[in-house]
Amino acid sequence: MALPTMITVETLQETLNQSDVVVLDCRFYLTDHGKGYQEYLLGHIPGAIFVDLHTELAGKESDTSGRHPLPSEQVLANSIQNWGIDTHTQVIVYDDMGGAIAARAWWMLVQQGIEVYVLDGGFPAWTASALSIETQEHKAVIAKEKIEVSYPWFISEENVAENLVTEQFQLVDSRDNARFQGLNETMDPVAGHIPGALNRPFTDNLTDAGTMKSPLLLAKEWGALLGEIEIPIVYYCGSGVTACHNILAMNHAGLEAKHVYIGSWSQWAKRIQRSMSESNE
Repeated sequence: MALPTMITVETLQETLNQSDVVVLDCRFYLTDHGKGYQEYLLGHIPGAIFVDLHTELAGKESDTSGRHPLPSEQVLANSIQNWGIDTHTQVIVYDDMGGAIAARAWWMLVQQGIEVYVLDGGFPAWTASALSIETQEHKAVIAKEKIEVSYPWFISEENVAENLVTEQFQLVDSRDNARFQGLNETMDPVAGHIPGALNRPFTDNLTDAGTMKSPLLLAKEWGALLGEIEIPIVYYCGSGVTACHNILAMNHAGLEAKHVYIGSWSQWAKRIQRSMSESNE
């Protein structure tokens, strides 16, 4: 069954004041973790609730995890309830990076059976339409119902390690090509990519205006990349965030995509480091 994917500014404007609609502002900046909230206070879509990627859409990083591991099922269930979301809610998520961050929220929520859409063009598209914004923080009315959370689309480090032998799925890396090729690595201690992975930078899903490409064009481009591959596809990136954008784009094109290796390269690089350290002992 096709997943819900994108919503336009015009459609959001028409539905914004409906009682069963919840809007989540997911703006986040990797080099300044406090900036997203500050930008939210400077102006956001009326009624939007700020959601922090680093503390709410991710758990705490450990010595063996990636940078943005998933929060526990109970933690996410509590967050969803606190955001005022239940099984009858329509959720719209947005950022200011073409959906790069919002797609992580979309992926986490849509697999819980929640109807979730990413605002096409994000906050820049909203402000470009000269629509009203507000600056006061909005707090949700806590939902009476708590959704039972699970992560059926989660792929583990062990799954990926096994796949190097069994080749049960094809990996697709959403980082830019320079990092994929092991060049200009500034985030992780080891450069390169997981053996056998293909590369599709998530930015290739976007137009120059920062909106999602048409379903027809996306289907053509993804078809050219994946060719006749018949095994399932698993998506990864640096820390399990922008990989979700490739899943969003695939579904927008009417193609099946669900699974993310959440640890991604930031976890795999730690694995390589441990292996190198053990071999030197």
